[in-house]
Amino acid sequence: MPKIKAVLFDMDGLMFDTESMYYRANQATADSIGMPFDYPFYERYIGASDKDFFAAIRSEQTDKHLANRFIEQSKIDIEKALLEKALPKKLGLEKLLEYLKSQNIEMIVASSTERNMVEKLVNNAGLSKYFTEIVGGDEVKDSKPDPAIFLKALSKTTATPSEALVLEDSLNGVRAAHAAGIPVIMIPDLISPNEEAKEKATDILPDLTKVIEYIEN
Repeated sequence: MPKIKAVLFDMDGLMFDTESMYYRANQATADSIGMPFDYPFYERYIGASDKDFFAAIRSEQTDKHLANRFIEQSKIDIEKALLEKALPKKLGLEKLLEYLKSQNIEMIVASSTERNMVEKLVNNAGLSKYFTEIVGGDEVKDSKPDPAIFLKALSKTTATPSEALVLEDSLNGVRAAHAAGIPVIMIPDLISPNEEAKEKATDILPDLTKVIEYIEN
């Protein structure tokens, strides 16, 4: 395996324990306005951008007025939930970041969330010092599973695809990294790895602490 020069981090569900919070907030918003919504629908868009998620809401809801009310209120409710207190960090995150820093490995966040929100959350968590760049979902035309976000993030490093490593928790993220030709480790959050994930991921690990062992071996 080539020496790893850069690690590209997803954010939601990988760095921070946010995916379950997103679902609860969206479910509460839908319930408050009487719009049908459930976890199987939400699960399909884990790892995708807000743009794709909201487009699906508009497409699948027969009541377009209700869909637009949900989208407008959801944006407010999600931002409030994200910023009202520090987000819980995933197990091993800071240990991994310190290790990568000690090895002079470049670190970039490549998240489907809009860049300004990613910056706020990373700053609030005191993690900005580790990352040389952030690429948000609003900076590419197509979201995961399209490889665009990882290709853009990779272009901001000195690494070739084989010298980089993507860390992801979602199937859409694994698909995107695989399509970009970059090795990807899946660290499952809400979604257990299916056969496609097992086929496309370089490895599947239980938490971020195990990534150190992977790199060293």
